[in-house]
Amino acid sequence: MRRSVVVFGVAFGIAVAALFAFLIYVLLASGDPKYWEGEIAAFERRDVSNPPPENAVLFVGGRDLRLWTGLAEAMAPVTIIQRGFGGAQISHLNHYRARIVLPYDPRAIVVMAGEADLSDVRGRRPEDLLDDFRTFVLSLRAEGEDAPVYFVSLRPAPAREERWYGQQRANALIADYVRTEKDMYFIDVSTAMLDERGNIRDGLYRWDGLTLNGKGYETAGPIIRERLVEAGYGELRPGRE
Repeated sequence: MRRSVVVFGVAFGIAVAALFAFLIYVLLASGDPKYWEGEIAAFERRDVSNPPPENAVLFVGGRDLRLWTGLAEAMAPVTIIQRGFGGAQISHLNHYRARIVLPYDPRAIVVMAGEADLSDVRGRRPEDLLDDFRTFVLSLRAEGEDAPVYFVSLRPAPAREERWYGQQRANALIADYVRTEKDMYFIDVSTAMLDERGNIRDGLYRWDGLTLNGKGYETAGPIIRERLVEAGYGELRPGRE
């Protein structure tokens, strides 16, 4: 009996160690843009079998965008293309810009990324997010893509409440940057996710305290949609039917 307990304990310890090692591997690997190659290739295959709409606003980003199943309906009458993958960081968007931005001739580009950057095990800083966002936009401009760019604010999450200060700092840096640039805009959705005391509102997240639930998307969606509709993206682009 004692031997069985020892064997079970050893096996359990090995299993826990293996799981821990796997999680560390995923955390490290997901910081490399090549980790998401399969998802980018899937977008390209889908574009062949089911070509994306023209005259569309392109959404690019990570987890929040990837899991937003009702985005097209939430943004109507704005026509959108949804390109959210994995837990993408802003630098990952830049790495794949030739494949997830340039082919679509978008009317505008909406960026929903940043939370994963500050959770990176390599220790990303708010200033790094600003640098990566600037690099992303300026690289597109250098390649002839002049569509307006909208950055959706980083939002808080109960499971990462300790990171909210850094996220606020990143929001402020990017908001200040786009304020002085042509055709760049900041959309604040985070304020709507806080109560009057500045605490994270209940009921906007799934059980993990990290992922937005339906109510969370219903909170952010109308704010983004209103900005796009006000800018005229719910109407046909001049010169197209």
